Amino acid sequence: MRFSRLVALVLALALPVAAQAAELRLRILATTDLHMNLVDYDFIRDQADETIGLDRTAALIEEARTQNPNAILVDAGDLLQGSPMGDVVARDLAEGDEIHPAYAIMNALHYDAAATGNHEFNFGLDFLERAQKGRDFPLLAANVYRAHPDGSRGETLFPAATLLTRRFKDSTGAERDVKIGVIGALPPQIMTWDRDKLSGRLVTGDAVEAVAREIPGLRAQGADVIVVIAHSGLSAAPQAGGDENFAAYLAPVDGVDAIVSGHSHRIFPGKDYDGFPGANLAEGTIDGKPVVMAGAYGSHLGVIDLTLDDAGGHWAVTDGRGEARPVAPRGEGKPKARLPADPAVDALASPWRAATLAYVRAPIGEAKAPINTYLTLLGDTGALRLVADAQLAAAQEMVKGTPYEGLPILSAAAPFRVGGRPGPDYYTDIKAGPIAIKDAADLYVYPNILTIVKLKGAEVREYLEKAARLFNRIDPAKTGAQPLVGDMPAYGFDVLFGLTYQIDVTQPARYGRGPTIDDPNAHRVSDIRYSGEALKDDQDYLIVTNNYRANGGGEFPRMDGSAVVLVGEEPNRDVLIAYIRARREITPDPTPVWRFAPVGGAPDVRIAIGPGGAAAAASDPRLSKVETNAAGFDVYRVQLPQS
Repeated sequence: MRFSRLVALVLALALPVAAQAAELRLRILATTDLHMNLVDYDFIRDQADETIGLDRTAALIEEARTQNPNAILVDAGDLLQGSPMGDVVARDLAEGDEIHPAYAIMNALHYDAAATGNHEFNFGLDFLERAQKGRDFPLLAANVYRAHPDGSRGETLFPAATLLTRRFKDSTGAERDVKIGVIGALPPQIMTWDRDKLSGRLVTGDAVEAVAREIPGLRAQGADVIVVIAHSGLSAAPQAGGDENFAAYLAPVDGVDAIVSGHSHRIFPGKDYDGFPGANLAEGTIDGKPVVMAGAYGSHLGVIDLTLDDAGGHWAVTDGRGEARPVAPRGEGKPKARLPADPAVDALASPWRAATLAYVRAPIGEAKAPINTYLTLLGDTGALRLVADAQLAAAQEMVKGTPYEGLPILSAAAPFRVGGRPGPDYYTDIKAGPIAIKDAADLYVYPNILTIVKLKGAEVREYLEKAARLFNRIDPAKTGAQPLVGDMPAYGFDVLFGLTYQIDVTQPARYGRGPTIDDPNAHRVSDIRYSGEALKDDQDYLIVTNNYRANGGGEFPRMDGSAVVLVGEEPNRDVLIAYIRARREITPDPTPVWRFAPVGGAPDVRIAIGPGGAAAAASDPRLSKVETNAAGFDVYRVQLPQS
């Protein structure tokens, strides 16, 4: 026995000393949905806003790196389009060696990787590819492929994944290499939303399948950690394949260690996801995997902290948690940024900031009365009518000399800025007086292209039913408050100018999220008239809209590209600008397009309106203020017409 112990001691002394197992703390920092908000300035409202801007987020990035230098920095997409600065850069970026300012700033902040978002494609594929000049970090898109002539998949447009090798310090102070596999993916629906720009050039596939495909290859290259940058929201609906909001479906995928999400402009972990299946908001995990979603416009920094150990002979993730750190924490009063803006970011953005201010301040006309969207969801269509009239004027020119000349034309306009999730200041509010380009950009936020579709009258009815999904069903017999507006983006509430109609909110919605009928017996929209006469189901009608809606954005019935008959050469916003310039003086037309149908009983119906709309609300006899809620909205009781 003593001999065997002696042999064991000799052998132990003769062998190399085994390294003590060590831990390493790895930090993943993430931005998302910056939408060209590179600086803390709201160009549409033409005022500083310290709650947004990559210059503000940069201060949080520096702080987080100081806390743990073992960090990588990634972005989850929707970078190049959004604020008016994005439009100015898309118009003026030089063909030569000039670097897109977003990438110049991200280079300076030492981003390690980024995913492509859906809005990257809004200015067309040629601009997107040209804008990559000078970017010194990988841009990833695992489920976007170049199209072969027969429509089959070729190589990915951008790399599907990358392997980052970084030297970090472990818990003993030793410098160690960590290999981090990063995969990027985005909604395959870009082929719907930007069909006119991408058809025949790209094809897309399921994002979750694409991510799973890349993991074995990264592991074979020695990846210790797999991070997915998903330009995608979190959905509690069952996975269907080809999903737009697929980020949560990545959590069960074997090999995925951390998920950076985006697209939805929401916060995870945060109260928006209270009760979300598998979510632990205290830990920032879904099904045990750390997840972050960092809002939008630079409002938050996503932080994922992973614990790695090498007890098994290689680094393995043993724990992880996520959080979203706000630039300006909300408390009493107006939110204030916790840290100052990064002056280096501001310096790089300075020339484009000046160019953008000059652009948005350029006068184009005069408003003879206020134009705002405070009461748009109650039927005040004055602001939308300006957009609709501009589109109609352009469409009337487009159809001349075509087989569609002489058909009745309807103009679809939806409100973009009407409060909701972005907050109580998120409204179009143009004062009486000079109208500048920034005001047109306020009315029409997106760089969509004017598009005309042809529908039968029966299909127009279905179109209106889909739009009416915005409203919750109101029960006239129910006691207690009932919110009028549901959890649906207001930009899906198309109003069809050229018609008059009524909406019965006591009826169930005919449509859900998709383009197919959910409740065949439900009919909210009635008394639809064109020029005073009942809508004819078998009559052809032209609807002037935008390429996003015409190609499937919002999943309206028949809006899958097949109804498109004419596509303009200019964005809807430019059409609006030209219309205002040509007329110079603009007087809002309050003539109603739609109205609420009478209801029985006296239900307590509520709507939240930003405080800037107090004067407009005071002039509406249907409204009586109840309270100001915790989010800063004024809550009003709505008196619906009585039957």
